[in-house]
Amino acid sequence: MMIKEKTIIFTDLDGTLLDHTTYSFEAALPMLDYLKSNNIPLIIVTSKTKEEVLHLQKILDLKAPFIVENGAGVVMPSKEGFEVIAMGFDYKYIRSCFIKYAKYVEMRGFFDMIDEEVAKYTNLSIESASAARKRTFTEPFILEDESKLEELRNMAHADELDIVKGGRFYHLITRGQDKANAIKFFIKEYEKRCEGDLNTIALGDSANDLSMLQSVDTPVLIPHPDGSYLECTIEGVIRATFPGPKGWNAVLKEYFDVK
Repeated sequence: MMIKEKTIIFTDLDGTLLDHTTYSFEAALPMLDYLKSNNIPLIIVTSKTKEEVLHLQKILDLKAPFIVENGAGVVMPSKEGFEVIAMGFDYKYIRSCFIKYAKYVEMRGFFDMIDEEVAKYTNLSIESASAARKRTFTEPFILEDESKLEELRNMAHADELDIVKGGRFYHLITRGQDKANAIKFFIKEYEKRCEGDLNTIALGDSANDLSMLQSVDTPVLIPHPDGSYLECTIEGVIRATFPGPKGWNAVLKEYFDVK
C-alpha cells in the first residue's frame, strides 16, 4: 500500500478520466472521492485550455494546479486567482506559423472553425467548444491528408515547433514542449513542500501521454474504447483492464489497496 501523504497523481482527461464519447467521469467517482478525502493531489495534464479545465475543476471541486495544452502552460493557484507559467511559444507565433504551413498542406485549426463546428467534431456543447477555442499556446487541427504529416513536421521543426497526435486532433506545439517537462516542474515544486521523495503515478491513453508516462514511478496506460492499447514499450507500465474512467478508477483502487 502506498504512503498517501507522499503520492501525487497526474492524469490525462479525454479517454482517461473522462469517457471518450460522453466525457462523463461518473465511473471514477469512488476514487475521486477517496483522493479528495485523503488530500492526495490530482494534477490534470491535458491538451485542453485553461478555461476548459477551470470549468471541470469547479464541477469536480478541485483546487489543485494543472497543466494545459499538452504541457505548454502550467497553471498555479495564486492570491489573485491563477498564475499561468508559459513553457512554450505564445499562440500568436503558433498561429502565424500555422497560416504559413496551411498554404502547402491542407489543414484546419480551431481558430479556422466556428464554435458549432468544433462542437460537431468533439461532441462538446457549444459553450464547451467555445472554451476549447480559447487557446493560449497551441493549435489543435485536422490534417486532411495524413501522408503530408512528415512534410508538415519538417516545416514545423524549421520554426522550432512540432506536431503531436492527441485523441482526436493533431496539435501544433513548441518543439521540446511536452507533458513531461511540466510534470517535472510540478514534482520539484511539491518536493520543496515535503521531506523525501514522492510516489508519482500518471494515467493516459494517447501518443501525447507517452512522455508523461515515462516521467513517473508508476505509468498507467488506459485502453481505447475498442479495448486496444497504444503501442507502448515503457518498462513497468500497467495496462488498465477497462477503458476510460472505469479503468482509471480500478487501477487507482488497486494502487491504494482500497477495499
